[in-house]
Amino acid sequence: MKIDPSLKPIPSPPPAETRSGKAGAKAAADATPADVTLSPRATQLKQLESQLAAIPVVDRARVDSIKAAIASGQYTIHTDNIAESLLNSVKEMLHVAK
Repeated sequence: MKIDPSLKPIPSPPPAETRSGKAGAKAAADATPADVTLSPRATQLKQLESQLAAIPVVDRARVDSIKAAIASGQYTIHTDNIAESLLNSVKEMLHVAK
């Protein structure tokens, strides 16, 4: 896996309820459920977004199994593969031909 240093995480916008602004508050007060209709695709995307938000960022079970393997001496680290991948990443970043 290569890390692209040019990519930066994009913070998600705050929920509509916490956004400031008089126009937004007035529009929310005036809106009724009949004013907006979401397409089936938008509804599906909203459900998927909720499901993704519920998935933890770190797979705790995998981390625990790797910790246990390291502690018991069963985890094998292939230093040659790590070194080669690091060198390839640096070459890629420097735009050096292989």
